[in-house]
Amino acid sequence: MKHLDVHQHLGPCRVFDLEVAAEELATAVDRTGLHGCLVQPFPGADDAAKQHDAIADMGATAPFRVWGIASLNPHMPADAYRKEITRCVRELGFVGVKLHTIGHAVNPGGADALKIFETAAELDIPVMVHTGDGVPFADPAAVLGPARDFPEVRIVLAHAGGGTFTGSAIAVASAAPNVYLEPSWCKTPDIGAMIKMLGVDRVMFGADLPNNVTPEKSKFQSLGLTSRDLEAVLSGTAADVYRLEW
Repeated sequence: MKHLDVHQHLGPCRVFDLEVAAEELATAVDRTGLHGCLVQPFPGADDAAKQHDAIADMGATAPFRVWGIASLNPHMPADAYRKEITRCVRELGFVGVKLHTIGHAVNPGGADALKIFETAAELDIPVMVHTGDGVPFADPAAVLGPARDFPEVRIVLAHAGGGTFTGSAIAVASAAPNVYLEPSWCKTPDIGAMIKMLGVDRVMFGADLPNNVTPEKSKFQSLGLTSRDLEAVLSGTAADVYRLEW
């Protein structure tokens, strides 16, 4: 059974005082049996473009699959933003873009967020949106408007409301079929409720940090899912949403 982590970071973060080195992420992948992961810069990276290059370099040399997700502060001229995200997708092979509500202080329904969804639509890539900590912008309900305005864009709610706003995340996904949930840091019963309400093709596994891979995987593994359903949430759904080639 393949295991794919859709939410990992590489490099430093001045917002959350964190740093993940390539060696740390590689060790976690090897120790936990992951077959691959989607990797993005932290929102507090000193130089997002430099971290995009570092992720691409890791993908070219690592003994496991690495797919990049671009993450760039959208509070900048639209042309410059689109240029970097387009470079990531067309030159580096990235498969998605991140809207970090708290790390970049972005309202999903605001003017500067609009360029994120427009760029994603142009490039046909999913948008991962941070939800949970950092309300009001990180309330999943803030994503419902953009999800309806851009029905062709696949939207992944990172942390699925982070436990506190899980109900809101489920409600948004129920109302918008282009919304998917990645429930890192959520309670195990909440993940079970997501799967019961939405189905395994709308929920995907992510850990957020290298040392959180095993705890997050164990939540899915404790739900009593069939082998087919477990494989869907651990890899299949993400592969479909991000259109990954194994």
